[in-house]
Amino acid sequence: MTRDSTATSISELGDLNFLDPKEFHLFRHPDGDARVRMVWRDERCWMEVRIARALPLTDAEHLIGLRDGDDREIGLLRNLHGLDETTRRIIDEELARRYMLPVVLEVADVSDNGRKGFGVVVWEVVTNIGPRTFTVRNFRDNAVPITPTRVIMTDVDGNRYDFRDINSLGARAYEVLAKVV
Repeated sequence: MTRDSTATSISELGDLNFLDPKEFHLFRHPDGDARVRMVWRDERCWMEVRIARALPLTDAEHLIGLRDGDDREIGLLRNLHGLDETTRRIIDEELARRYMLPVVLEVADVSDNGRKGFGVVVWEVVTNIGPRTFTVRNFRDNAVPITPTRVIMTDVDGNRYDFRDINSLGARAYEVLAKVV
């Protein structure tokens, strides 16, 4: 795929290699190896395939990228329609694993060291998958505003959390989150 670093939309990226869902299938080796493998047109096989969304936050249902084990592009799926059952299940599993993004429903406690968003912030939250406590260092670098009221935050372990509406999470949480929006 040709990439232009100044592109502002997917349509400006240049030539895209779209895959026909009927020309390939994904599978895992029967010996229990968790790696995803791919066969295309019964002509080519990839022993390791990585799956990722091109636009994970703004258009998660379209433009699913497949890359080989050396991180070279195999191609893009426009959407998940027309895939065989096994391929669709594997893609769903891989995307769920890669993009696990708990939604923060409630902030029980938040503490920061008062360094205007550059220090350490410890969060105690309730998410859609249960309670979590996590630490964010260099807060301004690891809290990305998506909209004026939505923030995606990455903790010290690389886990991400979705603060969908910072206005609904209490005054103290808003005070800390307002430093980045």
